Amino acid sequence: LGTRDPPACQGRDMGISLSGLPPAASVLGSCLQPAPAQTPVTIVLTPPSPVVGGGVSLAPQPPPENLVLCSWHRSATADEKSRILSYNPATSPPQTPGPAHTGRETAGPSCALNIAGLTLSDTGNYTVLIMNPGVLTIPVTLRVYGKCHPQELEILPKPTVTPNQTQVLENGTFTLTCNSSPSVNTMLWLRDGASLVPSERLVLSPDNWTLTVLGVTRGDAGAYQCEVGNPVSTNRSEPSNVTVAYGPDSAQIDPPGPIALTLGSLLKLTCVADSVPAPSYRWLLNDTDTKETGSSLTFNLTTWAQQGTYECWTHNPVTGRTAWASVVALWGAQHWGGKDGPPRM
Repeated sequence: LGTRDPPACQGRDMGISLSGLPPAASVLGSCLQPAPAQTPVTIVLTPPSPVVGGGVSLAPQPPPENLVLCSWHRSATADEKSRILSYNPATSPPQTPGPAHTGRETAGPSCALNIAGLTLSDTGNYTVLIMNPGVLTIPVTLRVYGKCHPQELEILPKPTVTPNQTQVLENGTFTLTCNSSPSVNTMLWLRDGASLVPSERLVLSPDNWTLTVLGVTRGDAGAYQCEVGNPVSTNRSEPSNVTVAYGPDSAQIDPPGPIALTLGSLLKLTCVADSVPAPSYRWLLNDTDTKETGSSLTFNLTTWAQQGTYECWTHNPVTGRTAWASVVALWGAQHWGGKDGPPRM
């Protein structure tokens, strides 16, 4: 009847890459036996919650018997590119580094993987390939924790600032609160994209979640944001717009007086007042309301009654402040042949 190798002995059909392993392992390609029935092997982490800067041991439990060779991989599969190291107890030295070796990994007895100087980037999927002489592949996930928080660090969601818009009087006070995840361990406040430095006027709560601005000045207006971070992520809130209400401190009319009027020409007066929010306007001519309510007054010069004193009154409804300015406009005698003005109407 003849004989042939059982399927388990056809190494080229097993889909197992042995590249990068020591020469002693090459013989396994011709006849790798399936793992006999045994107690399930798991990977035990010591310590179970490793932290940044510390170390960790990933050890198969129970320890594999009759170990021929094993390899550790920094991925969810046992491919050569992700191989950290191979361990062959029959060779000296028993450890052979792979493409993914960083210099911080060593192999221990029974195919344990030891990693020193942990960083957050060590978090991820690992796989161990064990040959004894059967083949066993075991995946495991390693999570490295930050020193500041015992809980697992998260990718932080976008924080929010409340209130998301506010208006405050000059010399007043306002408070903003940042709302975010409890896994935050850094907090930064910004105005118009520039970080804020605490001072006698810019007061932070002990946990930095609340910003209080005292003795508000006009320069405190802007877009406020909070930026939160932990060792694995950073996120910034949408802007909270703060408006500082002030003024008007004064008003002025352009052009300034005295103004020489010319028959048939166009006169335009503009009232300028620095105020937030924008003020309301009233125009008076010789103490009589002109009914004009814009910042400019424009009209054609046609009558004697258009000369006199023009006044602009500005009022801020939020601050309650009022300011006014005046300008004198008179007919020029040279335009009327030496007479004292145009015909009265």
